[in-house]
Amino acid sequence: MRLISAIFFFTVVIASFLLPENSSAQARDLASSGSFYSGFGFGLPVDVKSPYTDGMGVAGVSTFTNMTTSTANPAHWGLIGFTQGNLTLSMNGFRATDRNSSAENALLAFKNFQLVIPVLRNRLGVSASFTPLTRSNFEVFEEGNFDPLDVSSQTDDVNFISNIAGTGGINRFEIGMGLRLTENLSAGYGFSANLLAQQQESTVAFSDARYASILTNRDLSGYGYGHRFGLFMFKEDLFNEDDQLSVGASVNLPVTIDATRTISTFRTVENQRTLIELNEGSPDRNGTVTLPLEFNAGLTYNLSRFVNVTAEMLMQEWDEARYSYSAQQEAYYKNRVKTGLGVQYHPYRDEQADGLLSGLKYSFGTSYDTGHLSINGNDIETILFNAGIGVISTRSSSSIDLNFHYGIRGTQSSDLVKENIWGFTLSLNLAEFMFVRPKFQ
Repeated sequence: MRLISAIFFFTVVIASFLLPENSSAQARDLASSGSFYSGFGFGLPVDVKSPYTDGMGVAGVSTFTNMTTSTANPAHWGLIGFTQGNLTLSMNGFRATDRNSSAENALLAFKNFQLVIPVLRNRLGVSASFTPLTRSNFEVFEEGNFDPLDVSSQTDDVNFISNIAGTGGINRFEIGMGLRLTENLSAGYGFSANLLAQQQESTVAFSDARYASILTNRDLSGYGYGHRFGLFMFKEDLFNEDDQLSVGASVNLPVTIDATRTISTFRTVENQRTLIELNEGSPDRNGTVTLPLEFNAGLTYNLSRFVNVTAEMLMQEWDEARYSYSAQQEAYYKNRVKTGLGVQYHPYRDEQADGLLSGLKYSFGTSYDTGHLSINGNDIETILFNAGIGVISTRSSSSIDLNFHYGIRGTQSSDLVKENIWGFTLSLNLAEFMFVRPKFQ
């Protein structure tokens, strides 16, 4: 038996830097390494998706297959008959524009890893996975000027250039199990450690030599435990001999993280450059970060073994999320709803099919996201169009999924940013029989 293993680490972070109140800046406040909106709170939520349904724009809570493992619904783990592993790489590009400027960037990262092993084939399975829950990766450049502090000085306004770079986020390490309760019903549970790791570096340089350059580091860390539940049921031969209707749902309970934030900078102490903690002993050093309650439900109808259609809805109670380090940024949170609709075509299932194109799986879909932020009265909405192809192995149940997306997020109203988003995910899905009956027995 082959076991699939991987070590995956990716970090993301958030930031805020305060300038003098009388400053006036003409800023290029556009993210140059990730989404501009990932700089708010503890980052943008990262949706958990199955590689099998990513090209449809849906998570896949109601879609089960023995070819690809999935973290979307713990109930799926009780149905597996193979040892399965998945490793996903993602590339995301952004073109951000406001009323004054634009910026383009791309971000390459590992996305998630999962290993599922059947303890009792097609009856009981266990899963171990790593998945990012929030991600914030950005760099913001700003330039402007302000009046010097010395009012008697004849010096003109002081120019400044600041740069804020952040990485980090919340990553989930989860173990769980799925159990087949009846022929057509399964349930699952996942227990997780949710690790918060955020780093931010802010640098400011001034045109006036009386103002020394400033380098400030903000590090936020903590952890909390989470619980997730899933249900999956299906019915075959509903309207004809080849169809199947399946329903799936998952619930992710709120996760509270007791966090610690350190703010540090370098200063000269006794002619030596020394790292100094600025908030040691401060009451705002310790705080709370809370991920909201999440509910995801879907319906999949297989018209035949060649075509299936899926509709899903995701709801997150961001009104109940907490980010105690900034009351202003916490106030931006609002409840989030995301809907998706997609279709798949499986020509490789036709035994008479011939040729390369007929040996692939094709996916298409779209999704609409109300967003979890409302800034200056503007909901930060996202619409995405998705497509994907799957390369199916003719010798095993392994596959490779290549999924694409393009969409629009945000608005240029109220000095905000509109983003054109494009990207792809590449997933390697390995599957094999855990137990093989000897040929002669």
